[in-house]
Amino acid sequence: MSFAESFLNVGKQFLLATENLKRADEKMARMTDDITAINMRLVRVETLISVDGSLSRTGRVRKPRTLPGESN
Repeated sequence: MSFAESFLNVGKQFLLATENLKRADEKMARMTDDITAINMRLVRVETLISVDGSLSRTGRVRKPRTLPGESN
C-alpha cells in the first residue's frame, strides 16, 4: 500500500466518523425533543390528577376522607 492510498484511507475513515457523529447528534436532538414533549404531557396528567382529586364531579371541593371516629 502506498503512502497516497494510506492517506486516502485515513481521510475516508475521518469523513465516515464525521458523518456518524452528525447522525448521532441529529438523533440526540430528536430524542431531546421527544423527552421534552413527554415531560410536558406528564406534568399535564399530574396536574389533572391533582385537581381532579380535590374536586367532586360537580366542581365543588370535596371534604377529605377520614376514618370512622376521626375528626378534622
